[in-house]
Order: sequence, then C-alpha cells, then structure tokens
Amino acid sequence: MSLVPDGTPLVLLNAFPVDRSQWDPLIDALPALPGDIITFDVPGIGDMPLPDEEPSLELIADAAVLAMREVTGRDKAVWVGCSMGGYIAMAVAERHPEAVAGIGLLGTKAAADTDEAREARLALAEKVDGADGHPDPRGAAEGLVGTQGEAREALVAAVAANIARHGGDGIAWGQRAMAARPDRTEVLGALEAPALVAVGEHDAIAGEEAARAMAAALGVEALVLEGVGHLSAWEAPERVAALVADLVDRADAAA
Repeated sequence: MSLVPDGTPLVLLNAFPVDRSQWDPLIDALPALPGDIITFDVPGIGDMPLPDEEPSLELIADAAVLAMREVTGRDKAVWVGCSMGGYIAMAVAERHPEAVAGIGLLGTKAAADTDEAREARLALAEKVDGADGHPDPRGAAEGLVGTQGEAREALVAAVAANIARHGGDGIAWGQRAMAARPDRTEVLGALEAPALVAVGEHDAIAGEEAARAMAAALGVEALVLEGVGHLSAWEAPERVAALVADLVDRADAAA
C-alpha cells in the first residue's frame, strides 16, 4: 500500500492459476504512486477461500469493487488485469463503469471462449475436482513463460511452484468461471477512460490478434512486448511498470 493514498488507487488482478505474488516484481519496479496499490487472490487461489456461490467472474468483479471502495474510500480505481485478471477488469467495466478510472489489459482477450476452449476448461475442471492441485504445474508454467535464454529456467520454476500451491477445487472453480464469460468487446467500446493494452510477443494463449481487437474497441494502440509471453508483468516488470505508471498518470490527469 502507498503511505500517501491521495491519488487514484491501482488494483492489480491476477492471471490464472497463480496468486497475487505474481505482482511482486511489478510493484517493486513501479515508481512511487500517489494512490493505494491493491492486490488480492481470486476464489480458491492463495489465501482466498472458495465461496458458496456458483463460479462467476461477475461475483469477483462485484466483490473487488466493494473491497476497493471500503479499503481506499475512493469511488474509482485503475484496474490492471493479466489473463483472467483482464476478464475480471472487463466485468468491472461492464457492471461498474463508474468505478473505472482507467483500465489496463495484459495478455488477455475480450472474446468469449470458443467451443473447443470452453470444453477444454470444463474437462480440466472435472479432472481436478477434489484433487490436491494442478496435474502438471511444470507443463502449465512452460506454456505461460515466453522468456528464452538463461533467465527462462528460473522463471518457469517460480511460476510452477506458484501453481503447485493451489488446490484442485480452486483451479476447477476458476476454469468454470472463465468458461462462462461472455464476449465483452462492446463493453470496451463504451468505456470512457484511459486504457492500456499490451501482449507478450510469445504469448500463445492470448495473442496479438486479441490484443488488437481490444485496442481497437478502446481507441488505443496495442503494444507488443518483445521477448516475453503470457505473464508479461512477471517476465518484464520494469517495462510493464513504466506502462502502468503512465496509465495511472493519465487517469489522475483525467480525474
């Protein structure tokens, strides 16, 4: 948290299935910001217990807005989400547009899952229900990290260790929530707030086409970050920190 929370809060929304510690390198790289910085885990991941409600990104979005307002005393925030976190940020934009001072979308997409992707999510959810955790944390991490060379192994190992901490029920809940999400491209087109769209050059999950579609809806340019994959803020924290700080500055200027 900022010690002088007199500016626009920044809410960082996690990728899946990693916890809020994914943001630690980015937070360390950020310049001093005038507002609070908030991170939290999604249901069943990290410290967040599973709710009784059915899996829903909208449930997370509503809770996130309420928590942000209670913690900061502010009505709106800059919402920056990676992957699943981007889906949550877009749900916030749809359900609580008045709470959005700015939006940053990293390695995510506004489109709903294809039938094939949805079936794959639901199949994995069935597989991990009641299990101790993800069936292949190392394999999942390999697909998330685009960095090559000497730095790759340490990143893959760190991401795999994070994924391995979370139970199967939490992973299943998240997969089902993401599988149910709608297309929110029109939501972005209606949003009137400063925006950032960035994607890793080697992001095989979201990809440049999805980034360009979101950027076009928001009226901004999609930025392609060289040498990194799906977890751009973890892989290239200094570069992403500069982009996020600029987004917060633009949101403060527009306030």
